[in-house]
Formats: sequence, structure tokens, C-alpha cells
Amino acid sequence: MEKNFDVIGVENLIMDLALQINRLPATDGMSWLKDYCWQSGGNAASAIVALARLGARCGMIGTTGSDPFGRFCREDLERHGVDVSHVRMQEGETAFCICLAEEETQGRSFLGKMGTVQSAGGEEVDESYIARSRAIHLSSIPSGAAQSAVACAKRNGVLISLDAGGVFPGALELAKQADILIMSETFYHALFSDNHYEENCRSFLSEGPGVVIVTLGKRGCAGADGEGSFTLPAFDCGYPIVDTTGAGDVFHGAFLYARLERFGKPPCRYTLKDCARFASAVSCINCTTLGGRTGIPDLYMVDRFLKDGIIDKTDIASRKEFYKNAMFR
Repeated sequence: MEKNFDVIGVENLIMDLALQINRLPATDGMSWLKDYCWQSGGNAASAIVALARLGARCGMIGTTGSDPFGRFCREDLERHGVDVSHVRMQEGETAFCICLAEEETQGRSFLGKMGTVQSAGGEEVDESYIARSRAIHLSSIPSGAAQSAVACAKRNGVLISLDAGGVFPGALELAKQADILIMSETFYHALFSDNHYEENCRSFLSEGPGVVIVTLGKRGCAGADGEGSFTLPAFDCGYPIVDTTGAGDVFHGAFLYARLERFGKPPCRYTLKDCARFASAVSCINCTTLGGRTGIPDLYMVDRFLKDGIIDKTDIASRKEFYKNAMFR
């Protein structure tokens, strides 16, 4: 079957309001709001946007509300060239998250509100749609759509990429079905009791995945595949870090792009570690701007950054202006 898509994401859509503050206020106290922007969010959805910006052909399966937030989230995927023919709008409210980026600590905090729309069910997954992709990407949040998409992918030889961020019921079983497993440190410590990252990533390969990586925030990442293992420090881009929201999501999307397009292929002939370094660079660039999506670079920006350390923020500046007033246009 012809592959019309490189990657299809599976996830409900989420609306984010990103706020840059000097610090979290104490009870009855006050802090200063430095900047803000409106953006779509979600683990898999933001990874798909990163893939699309890098040049991948992408689609999305999921649900969103019929409210202004839901319409914005769907339209934001379309703005990046993502196919949304399988994103269903339901009557109800879209999930909403306030993301707080602290200037003093470079930390982040979240205030979330669940939406009223239901997660996509297995009956909403079109197997022929999945079969037309090279890979699917999903989070560890359980849903009927995720389970069905994995089964469809297995039947059609489609690569399965999993963002194992949170530890949810059924997440371990899902991790064992993934071809590419990228887990948070939280998920890692639900599996292992020590910090022997490379060794434990290698050991988990026997459970099913062909690639296992753990992301460690400011400490970088580690991982393994059938050819070997690596440890990589965090990327020092030389620019101020503004917001780490979405850093992991963008890493996942960028890694999947590098794995599909550059791993072992001329002229780049990337290794597993090269793919992780590429993903770290994309994530680092994104963290220099407020919001989980504003700073996601295109392929030209990434390659230039990897070559000479320069971030060309021309496109980022225009996206920043758009997202700041996006809900009022």
C-alpha cells in the first residue's frame, strides 16, 4: 500500500495558555507576568507538529471540543499542514491547561482542567488510514483509539512510537508493543530501581521495543538499540532557556523524524546517538521561546544550528506574534 503519511498521531487535543512569570507566588503574594501566549498542546499532537515543521507528512486521530479552544486546536494542526480528516469535533469543552514557566528557576508548573469530550474510541480508527502511514505516535494515556491504532499498526507493518510520559493503567503493556519507546524519568523509575540508564535500556529491548530511550531533562538522555547504547548530556545551545514546556514532546517528534529520514541513510548516516543529538537540538531551540510550539524549528534551522550554533529566529518571531493574540483574531 502507498504510504501517504510519514507519521500519524493518536491523541485528544488540548488547549494551552503559556505564562512566563518571574516566580511562583507565595500564598497571598504576587508575582510578575512577563509574557504569555495561546497554543495547542498535547504530548502526541505537539510531536506531530514538530514532525510537520521538519518536513514530514503527518495526520492526526483524536477528538476535540466544539468550543473555541477545540476549533483553534484543530485549525492549528491544519496551519502546520497536518491532515485532520480523522480529528472529530464533539459537542462539549476541550481540555485546558495553564503552563507556568518560571524565569528565576527555569522550572515549570501546570494547572489543568479536564474537558467534557470523550476520548476517541477504537471504532473511530480507520485501519486503512493507519496502513497508509510509515509510523504512528501516541502517548501512554490509555484510550480505545490508542489500543486500536496499535493493533492496526501491528497488522500492517507500521512502526509504533510511544511517548511513555506518565504511568497509567496498561502503559507497561503498551510500552512492550512499541518499536520506539521514549520514556520519562518518572516512567523509567516505575520499571527500574537504579540509575544504570544504558544498562536498563538495553535490558528492556528484550521486552519487545527495538529502541529504548529515557529522557532526563537537564541531565540529557540515554538509550539503546540492537547495535549499542549511548549517554548524551543536555544540549547547551548558548541561548537563554525561557520555557521547557513541550521539550519532551518535541524531542519525540524530532527523534522520530531523524530515525525515519536519516538513520543509516546517506549522506547523514545517523546512528542512534546522532538521532538523539538531533532531537536534543530541536528541543533546545524550542525551549528558547515561550510555549510548547512557538520555537519548533524547521529542518534548515536545525541543520544550521548543529553546524554553527546559530538560531535564526526570523520565523519564530512571527509565530510568537501570532500565538500571543491567536485567540482574539
